[in-house]
Amino acid sequence: MILSLIVYTGMAMVMAWLGHHVCNREQRVMAQGGAELPWWSWEIMVAVVLYVVVSALRWQTSWDYNMYYSYYVSIQSLGEYSRENFEPGFALVTHAMAKAGVHFSIYFAFWAAIQILLLTYALRHRKVLLPWIALCIFMGPYYIFWMGFVRQSVVECLFVVMVELIVRRKFWLYFLLSLVAISIHKMCVFFLPLYLVPLIPMRSMKRWVPFVLMAVCVLLGTFPIWVKWIFDAIGNIADVLGYGHYYRLFMSNDLEYAFRPVMGPSRMFPLLSCLVMMWYYPAIKRMFSGDRYLSALYRFSLVYMAYINLFANTTQYLSRPGELMRACFLIMMGYTFCYLWRERKWLVLLGLAFLNFYYVYYEILKAFACIPEFLLCLLRDS
Repeated sequence: MILSLIVYTGMAMVMAWLGHHVCNREQRVMAQGGAELPWWSWEIMVAVVLYVVVSALRWQTSWDYNMYYSYYVSIQSLGEYSRENFEPGFALVTHAMAKAGVHFSIYFAFWAAIQILLLTYALRHRKVLLPWIALCIFMGPYYIFWMGFVRQSVVECLFVVMVELIVRRKFWLYFLLSLVAISIHKMCVFFLPLYLVPLIPMRSMKRWVPFVLMAVCVLLGTFPIWVKWIFDAIGNIADVLGYGHYYRLFMSNDLEYAFRPVMGPSRMFPLLSCLVMMWYYPAIKRMFSGDRYLSALYRFSLVYMAYINLFANTTQYLSRPGELMRACFLIMMGYTFCYLWRERKWLVLLGLAFLNFYYVYYEILKAFACIPEFLLCLLRDS
């Protein structure tokens, strides 16, 4: 636990310092008439290497990690998966690396490298956000989730690159990358309709409308019996989306597993962070005037938070499609932090920092709280 505390806090601070350094260096260069620094600046590359090395050294950190590890070593020892329904793109890379004798730590390092390279590439013109993004990743829930949900984490980071293609109206390239994403995680079929989200008109929308819509989503998510009605309507299409198990579960009326009440910090704090972002968005937009990428990310962040709250009290697997936009919300938090810092809104900044930087310490505290019970069990067994 102490090691985890040191690693997460240390990585957050080092990565934030590297982001701050490259941002300041770029501003000095541009003040002297130069161009912005390239994506492969040494600070960013050092951050990439650190991220990859730490990710490679992790061991048995979650159930999903152990699942991917077991599948990988089963290929090396048996020549085949113990699971056959992985997507073809992910399976191709996994088989190639496993049969080439690549160590499993390098395998996990490869996927971590894809994550961080995609994310930093998406922010190559927005280096001012890098320090805040680094703090959110390592002190918030992002890094822990990304290291567990390997396939989903890669397509999440790919999507923030694809958002720029939507802004630039490059549909066919967006479509091609969507196919690549689908070959890694089948849930990415939702990328195709998500292309329309930035086209939603919001100029004439009253400022209070997003707050009301979010409140409705929270209310519906608190009593999610309507989810059963959706599965009744879509029927066997659920099998195509990978949710056939839940369709049959709902049809059997065995809903104890499907519905689970959730109202803890992991749900409430992101929601409160979203409300802060929504309140200050008009001012953030003025500060970063002309940044169409910001406007698109804001829309995706609202859809993400609305979706997550709609399905918050159901099984985690039903929230997966919404989680494809999680990295959009991460970057919007970077914009929000940057605005609050520049405008010296210190109290709001501290509050938002608490909401976003609590997660690692909260998880460590929960683990620490289990120690007395664990020791008691050992004494009882002995």
